[in-house]
Amino acid sequence: MKQILASLLVCALLAACGSGSNPFANTETDEVPDPGDETPDEEEPTTETPVTVPAGIAGDVTNVAYDAASGTLIVEGVSLDEVPYSATYRRAPGLDQDGYVAFTIQEDALDRHYTAYARESTNGSVRAGTVSSPGPRNRSLMGAHFERDGDYDPPEVTEDTGLVSYAGRYVAVTNGGDPNGSDLLPTGVTDPELLVSQALVVHGDAFINADFADNTVEGNIYNRELLDTDLNVISELPSVVLVITDIEANGTFAGTVEYDTRDPLSG
Repeated sequence: MKQILASLLVCALLAACGSGSNPFANTETDEVPDPGDETPDEEEPTTETPVTVPAGIAGDVTNVAYDAASGTLIVEGVSLDEVPYSATYRRAPGLDQDGYVAFTIQEDALDRHYTAYARESTNGSVRAGTVSSPGPRNRSLMGAHFERDGDYDPPEVTEDTGLVSYAGRYVAVTNGGDPNGSDLLPTGVTDPELLVSQALVVHGDAFINADFADNTVEGNIYNRELLDTDLNVISELPSVVLVITDIEANGTFAGTVEYDTRDPLSG
């Protein structure tokens, strides 16, 4: 069976549970450093180090500009989506998922079709987007982008605080597609080699545990379902886990995602 790769929108947009605030969000006030403080080593991340998207997550995407107020999405980097380098995608409300806002683009019936999802955090400080065009011609183009305003503001760690849980919904676009997708332009062409596909979507639940005393994090993505282009369930998918990894000084983290060995579907 062909493996389905998914581009994920999870950790940057998780809602806080119990703590009442999200320590991965920005601080509302800027602290003025003590003039006597040493300038930190530029190679070592600090709370002020800008957020950068790892190449393995960015994929073919160099930037995503999402404006929640105007409902617009501009994508840079992926090829063959629109003539300008910065392509403005179109809203596709029929594909919206669990608070994630859907966009698509297809210039011509035989051009690639792209599906994208974007979301902004409740306080407006974090934005993320993910994009996919499955095939044709043996190559899928896909990737993701996230950004945060301001500096990282971790919670205070005491004897009774510092271990925090986050829960939220999860959405992904995949490299699996449907040549009869609901958002595709009509072609009038019957040669299967020329038909393009619309990306299938995955959704589910996400849970993250973060330890701000040790600066580590781990988590689960579960209740995963593969959806067709009308958002009907095709099949259940194995749960996956984020293996324990370090939280960097600027609040970002990257690690290994594996199938959950306790899930019968992972066998």
